[in-house]
Amino acid sequence: MMDREKANVLWFDQLHRKDVNLVGGKSSSLGEMTSSMDVPVPYGFATTASAYREFMDKTGLKSKVNELLAEIKDYEDSDELHNTCSKIRQIIVEAEMPDDIERDIKLAYAQLSDKMGQKDPFVAIRSSATAEDLPDASFAGQQESYLNITGADNVVKCVQKCYASLFTDRATYYRHKQNFPADKVALSAAIQMMVFSKASGIMFSVNVANGNDKQIVLDTIYGLGEYIVLGKVTPDHFVIDKESLDIVDRNIVNKPIMLVRKEDGGTDEQPVPDDIADQQVLTDDQVKELAGYAKKIEQHYGCYMDMEFALDKNTNKLWIVQARPETVWSRRNKKHQSEEGASSLGNATKAEVVVRGLPASPGFGAGKVHVIASPKDIDEFKDGEVLVVLHYSVLMSFHQCRFCI
Repeated sequence: MMDREKANVLWFDQLHRKDVNLVGGKSSSLGEMTSSMDVPVPYGFATTASAYREFMDKTGLKSKVNELLAEIKDYEDSDELHNTCSKIRQIIVEAEMPDDIERDIKLAYAQLSDKMGQKDPFVAIRSSATAEDLPDASFAGQQESYLNITGADNVVKCVQKCYASLFTDRATYYRHKQNFPADKVALSAAIQMMVFSKASGIMFSVNVANGNDKQIVLDTIYGLGEYIVLGKVTPDHFVIDKESLDIVDRNIVNKPIMLVRKEDGGTDEQPVPDDIADQQVLTDDQVKELAGYAKKIEQHYGCYMDMEFALDKNTNKLWIVQARPETVWSRRNKKHQSEEGASSLGNATKAEVVVRGLPASPGFGAGKVHVIASPKDIDEFKDGEVLVVLHYSVLMSFHQCRFCI
């Protein structure tokens, strides 16, 4: 019988959500949906935390990384932090993968090829940290993903790049601020069949703008979903009633560009054809189907959920490619928060709405409006002001900056 604690690779249908310590939050959640739910999830496997620790130990990188981190005098010094993290990522990527880990990854990839009936299948490789996706933490989204990868050697190399991404500037800074030692975190890589996305997006089983847990919110764009994560494209936005699955609000916008897969691997940016750039990306029926999955996933997990989806251009099938606990409203007493916010705003809650937009973070606030066009102007922003930015990409730049974590 296989010793799961010492395995280098585990398949999604061998995993459950309790396996966070084995494969991290993202991989364990993909395993949970594959093994225990009737939700469409692209199949695949995950490298384990044990494999990561063996990699760090056998290569001598554990001690080297700790030495470099110990040399950081001021984590608030962006240049110092960046230079050190760059060195760490470089030595991890340039290290030689231990033979047994490389062998097991390549064997699993060959088995995936046989299971799917495809030679050298295209896969998405997503980082999954053992400290992420917990209801009381926000470690998720700090490591890298690699899309449209083909070939066993490339898969191994991208797993190694995932290992290195555990030491991005943002992730390293955040762990330091949370007093979370680097050697207490391990990295799994989820190797998942690639969805050739006609459209993709994100959804939450709670309205993250106001904490309304009777609603589901969904954002979608053309092409691969990375351009939502990176904030390069403003998405179509839907609000869905959780009980009836009726769409109660929508905002359809122009989506000028999209990220698409290249036939020989990797991705490429292309313009969205003019005749569809202003059109609704998903049909109403597809929005409702996705909302049904969100409702089902929330019921299964017993908490608010943050999910990602993709619409396959060849089959027109919707897939759930990630699901994790939502980490803001899950920690709040919504009733208390609403009363507190309404009290602090007074009659402002009844004021006429003059402009609408997407929030960088949920909650209530009042103050002088300060419009900022670029993150480089953040020093102009003063305590007590309400930050307004004019484009979704700028909003996401702020959202991903250290001060917004």
